[in-house]
Amino acid sequence: MTILAPTTSGTFDANGELLLFDVRGLGASALQLSGTFSATVQFEGSLDGATFVSVNMKPTNSATAASSATGAGVWLANITGFKLLRARVSAYTSGSASATFMGASTGGSR
Repeated sequence: MTILAPTTSGTFDANGELLLFDVRGLGASALQLSGTFSATVQFEGSLDGATFVSVNMKPTNSATAASSATGAGVWLANITGFKLLRARVSAYTSGSASATFMGASTGGSR
């Protein structure tokens, strides 16, 4: 049996770019950033789909949560109750970052 988790991906190569991920019905999400880049990526969530607030995500190599990233890695978050997550470039200098969101179900239907 193969279980497919919802995913979305994109590439960042300019300031202000963002990647939206519909997380309704999901309990957790992971974000992977890869590539060679000099940028700051903010982690944000929304309950109503219009107003976004900072979301703390925990890197897999640390116990300290953060609301942004400046390098490649994987971050995890409990996102129960959110409608949307987004990764947003708030500062960009150079390079290109590949971003992939993946969600985990809470057992309910999506």
